[in-house]
Amino acid sequence: MFSSLTWSNAEWYVIRVISWTEENVRQSLLQRRETFSLEDYILEIFVPTHDSISIKASWEKVKKKKNIFPGYILVKMIVTNESWYIVRNTPNVTGFLGAGTVPVPVRWEELDKLKWILSEKSEEYKINIKLGDFVIISTWPFEGSEGKVIEVNEEKWLLKVNVNLLGRDTPVELDFANVKVKK
Repeated sequence: MFSSLTWSNAEWYVIRVISWTEENVRQSLLQRRETFSLEDYILEIFVPTHDSISIKASWEKVKKKKNIFPGYILVKMIVTNESWYIVRNTPNVTGFLGAGTVPVPVRWEELDKLKWILSEKSEEYKINIKLGDFVIISTWPFEGSEGKVIEVNEEKWLLKVNVNLLGRDTPVELDFANVKVKK
């Protein structure tokens, strides 16, 4: 089905897996690659994730890895009969993305988009609000109002913002998620 190719012919392929087993499949593929001595054919195995931060009721920040594409992983490989068979028959793998039994490599434009998504996701959770910044409030009852940051509590993800109400500056406590820095 596939002829042996040179190392420079390695390309990225999308592998369909049972959702939420992506990391287990990655570990299995790494193990199978070593067991069958396919290090020269299965080069990289990548599960696209980003750091997600959630806040518990106790205001404790919890950082978790979240899959960007549940049910899919990326494998950089040289497709041969053996490498294709090993990947395809790994537990929880349902197949390659492609037409029929022939895997289709990921286009470079799509890889560039993925790199962009990953860089954007990593930036999403940085706290870029400082004392003195002007912010726009995005939650009721102050939605659309502007104010100046007078206090930052990174531990609890809270800000105190002076908002002009009835001609007077009034301090309002807000969650980081409810404001955007005015540019």
